[in-house]
Amino acid sequence: GNIERVVTRLFAIEQQLPAAKPIVRAFAETLTPVRRAGDVAQALMDLGATICTPKKPACALCPWNEVCAARARGEQESFPRKAAKAEGRLRRGAAFWVTRGGVEGLMRTRPAKGLLGGMTEVPSTDWTHDFVQAEALRAAPGVAPAPAWRRVPGTVTHTFTHFPLELIVYAAEVRPRTPPPAGMRWVPLAEIAAEALPSLMRKVIAHATAAPAGRSGATIEKAC
Repeated sequence: GNIERVVTRLFAIEQQLPAAKPIVRAFAETLTPVRRAGDVAQALMDLGATICTPKKPACALCPWNEVCAARARGEQESFPRKAAKAEGRLRRGAAFWVTRGGVEGLMRTRPAKGLLGGMTEVPSTDWTHDFVQAEALRAAPGVAPAPAWRRVPGTVTHTFTHFPLELIVYAAEVRPRTPPPAGMRWVPLAEIAAEALPSLMRKVIAHATAAPAGRSGATIEKAC
């Protein structure tokens, strides 16, 4: 990586990595003598690690600063060119915001392993490519008696490293002393901020609480 950075900057190689690796190698070979080739390779690695760094390279200290094509263009930090990461397919799902007596919210803890492992979340469906909104309430928390679910207008969007996510949100209110479903718990609203909530779930809660009951566009549904 250090050598690629030095060489792409020195010659202002426009082709994107990783496809440009053979081109970078060819240019690097023009810098490599027959004798002590290993020393040159080590020197290039050291140059990339200490001076020709990814951010804010110390060009004034570089022995090649006068012949560096990228520096001459004032674009040294834009090299090497890299292909944009392919964005994964959109996943969709539904989240369920339930409050008890207006003072507590229903939460659960995600499995220790996997995405957002061990963090607190608002109950939700699986996040899938083939999510069917009409079937979302089948995965609603089993609160008894079954509440009337209100679809909160709009969606919550979030982008993870490997995929974008879009959630619709349902909200419901249950009576005081309603027991939580298995594996879930009631958390006082005043203490939710202290929970280990990922930013996605903070978005869900903000979205749900910003839309008062009876807002235009809301729908009332019963879980199947």
